[in-house]
Amino acid sequence: MIAVLLWVLVAGGIATVALRLGPLYMEFLTVRSVMNALAEDPQARGTSSRELARMVTSRLDVNQVAHVQGSDFSYGRPSAGEGTDVAVAYEVRRHLGFNVDAVVMFDHRVTIPPK
Repeated sequence: MIAVLLWVLVAGGIATVALRLGPLYMEFLTVRSVMNALAEDPQARGTSSRELARMVTSRLDVNQVAHVQGSDFSYGRPSAGEGTDVAVAYEVRRHLGFNVDAVVMFDHRVTIPPK
């Protein structure tokens, strides 16, 4: 009986972590797909950093991304060539229970080719 209770506690803990952190990873997959689509978009080629920021922000709004703001993105020149690097780096803190929190960090970078 005690072994079954321990298995239920372990399974409950794993389910709690998955339910609390799973949506954060799904949201990051959305952010990553927005950035990859931006890198393949012909209209994004050769545009300014300000215009890229506007495009990223509008696409995140359409996809209802809540944990990422425009300030989490950085825009700059790649070290090896032309184009524009678009990078995002952010972290989310999620309360799991009692006094236990999880900090999840995400990072992704794409290069927008020149016109």
